[in-house]
Amino acid sequence: MNSLLLTLNLKEDTILLNKGILDILDHPRQVQIMINEELCSLLLRACTVDDLQAVVVPEGQVMQFEIGGRSLLKKIRKIAGWVNDEPRVCTGEYIPTHQAIRFDLLNAMPTTMPNQ
Repeated sequence: MNSLLLTLNLKEDTILLNKGILDILDHPRQVQIMINEELCSLLLRACTVDDLQAVVVPEGQVMQFEIGGRSLLKKIRKIAGWVNDEPRVCTGEYIPTHQAIRFDLLNAMPTTMPNQ
């Protein structure tokens, strides 16, 4: 099974979902991102177009998917207490009962992005 890796690139204002995430969510047409400020975590789940703030995923078997989100990333940076804009990678935990993946933002690790 592929790792569930979420890359938060604060320099480019993007969130990258890897193949493992897309596979375990069964290549959804839309995803929803929810933040829990108290637990400093992010929940990503497959949803429908009728759900609030649904993000449309491109059709086909994509290897990864990038979401733009400057205001969301600013909020994440604030609640996680990050002092710089270094890109970070988070490993997720699948929650089958909710068909969602939980990411602990406090465990996000700084990473070097290609071409930087």
